[in-house]
Amino acid sequence: MKLSLRAKFLILGGVVQALVVCLLIWNSLRLLDDAVNQNALRVAREYAVTLNLSLAPYAQDGRLAQLQPFLSEMISSPKDSYVRYLAVVNSHNEAIFSVGFPPQLSNLFSAHERAQANNGLVTKQLGPMLHASTPFLLRGSEVGALHFGISTDELNLMRNHVLKQSGAIALVGFALGLVLLYLLTRDIGRRLRLLYQHSNRLAQGEYGVQLPHHGDDEIATFTKVMNRMSTALHERISQLENSERRLAESETRFKTLFNLAPVPLTVTDPSGKLIGVNLALTRVFGYQAEDVLGKTTAEFNFWQSFEERHRIWQTLRQAGSVTGEIATAVTADGRAVELAVWSSALEQVEGNAIIWALLDLTEELQAKRELKDLNTSLEERVKQRASDLEKANAELFRALDTLKRTQNDLVTAEKMASLGSLVAGVAHELNTPIGNSLLMATALHDRVHEFEMTLNENGLKRSTLFEYLEDTKNACKLMVNALQKAGNLIASFKQVAVDQTNDRRRDFDLKVVLRDTLTTFAPRLQRTNCSSTLEAEDGLLMDSYPGSLCQIIDNLINNALLHAFEGRSNGHIRITARALDAQQVELCLIDDGIGMLPDVLHHVFDPFFTTKMGQGGTGLGMHIVYNIVTGILGGHIEIESSLGQGSKIIMTFPRKAPQHDIVSRAQLELVETAQK
Repeated sequence: MKLSLRAKFLILGGVVQALVVCLLIWNSLRLLDDAVNQNALRVAREYAVTLNLSLAPYAQDGRLAQLQPFLSEMISSPKDSYVRYLAVVNSHNEAIFSVGFPPQLSNLFSAHERAQANNGLVTKQLGPMLHASTPFLLRGSEVGALHFGISTDELNLMRNHVLKQSGAIALVGFALGLVLLYLLTRDIGRRLRLLYQHSNRLAQGEYGVQLPHHGDDEIATFTKVMNRMSTALHERISQLENSERRLAESETRFKTLFNLAPVPLTVTDPSGKLIGVNLALTRVFGYQAEDVLGKTTAEFNFWQSFEERHRIWQTLRQAGSVTGEIATAVTADGRAVELAVWSSALEQVEGNAIIWALLDLTEELQAKRELKDLNTSLEERVKQRASDLEKANAELFRALDTLKRTQNDLVTAEKMASLGSLVAGVAHELNTPIGNSLLMATALHDRVHEFEMTLNENGLKRSTLFEYLEDTKNACKLMVNALQKAGNLIASFKQVAVDQTNDRRRDFDLKVVLRDTLTTFAPRLQRTNCSSTLEAEDGLLMDSYPGSLCQIIDNLINNALLHAFEGRSNGHIRITARALDAQQVELCLIDDGIGMLPDVLHHVFDPFFTTKMGQGGTGLGMHIVYNIVTGILGGHIEIESSLGQGSKIIMTFPRKAPQHDIVSRAQLELVETAQK
């Protein structure tokens, strides 16, 4: 029998409610039974403690018989006590006292049940009676047992009463639920029948029909959706009709484009049979459409060999498409043609197909081969040119090495010339104090000789002695001053010479090194009528190369004397030194000479650039300065100069020079030559 959805819903709802009611009744019965058992057990524990405390004194004195009337009266009235019998047994399980009607006590509790007893109390439910046994101390420290029975009739009566009330409430709820379910399904069934009728009308093509709807429940929502679906379906059918018309037009355009495409195109089924070709295939390969349709390319020998066709189809099966594979085909007149082959899957209503594009690359590949031959020829020519270039580079490297050696020789010559000029100036300056000292020594020698003759001939007068002592003091004072001046000059020259010839890193005071260097240049500056001043901050401690600093000042002063004061009778050089911060210092050399032109200033640090070529200039002085400042000292140098305004050379470098593990060959040769 075919049931309606409403009937199925009613039956299912009734079954679910019945299951729920049964589950509730079963759970209530289980809970009530547990409650009855727990209450009976609690009462048994209370009676066990009470009876033990009450009967123990009488049992130890052997006076249990005195309690017979009292206990019999207590258990005779069910309203006064739950206990229905009471018995005391000795250690041999023999009854020595009993009240009521106890059962057979010897077989009531097993040894296992006694072993599992909780706090010594053993209970067993038999029918409406809960039997209990607890250890009992008898006379003479004998341990017996106290047996008693508790009636559970009242607890069971209360359980049954509660169970009846719960069952009645569950049955009323079950009936009420069925009624409500019936009323609900009746309205739902009516509205579903309307939806069913509307669906049939839609199936018959009546898309304009709209169902009435009220409320906002799920069925009303579904009714609204059905109405919208009707409208949308009507619009969709109209769109499909338009799409079919456009598809037909598109198919016509595709056929036209397929036939007019300049690239030969074919369409095959998955087995390889041609089901469509365009006009370009006939134009390029000479095959007529009626001769090839329904055939595979193997049947009319399109490919040059079977291996060509097998390779193309193997690529298609493995990769899913063919993209630019090169193959060789044969035209209808037997001419071999090299092709680039592309393929793509084409889905059709009748089944899947494959569209092939065959691009003739015969001329392009021939041009590539010719280009490859040309490239091979060009590579040979390039290799020959490269060999010639390597030979030329080798010659250039040899010339560069010769140039470097020449540069090193010139640097050494420049260094020695600077040191020789310094020695000549110092020697000239030493002539005066040494000559004065020699003159005073000679005069003092003559005066001593005269004093000795006077002493031998006429005797010594007091005035003569004082005069002799005064002349001796003056001569000694003049000699001491002259020799101290010469000693200071020699000490300064020695320090500068040692630093320049043995440029070792050490800690020094920048002001002291600059002062010693200027001292050694004092004779030469005096001869050229050039004055100098030193403005340096005190306490500029350096961890650097003092010899390199001396070399810088030496070259800059020589450069100024050679170029800056040309055509002038005097000049002034000012050297300043100050701390920029805790790590950097600034050293400046300023002259009031003729200055430099922009073109000279642009090339001033270039090696071998000089405006005094053939007049004593080598063009290496400023180049050496630049290399020392930027290389050894790790600093920066720049020049500010304009014609007629003098020049200012600004150098900045760290107080702690960078470490130099490798010394250049030119520097080593320079130091070795200076030491010699």
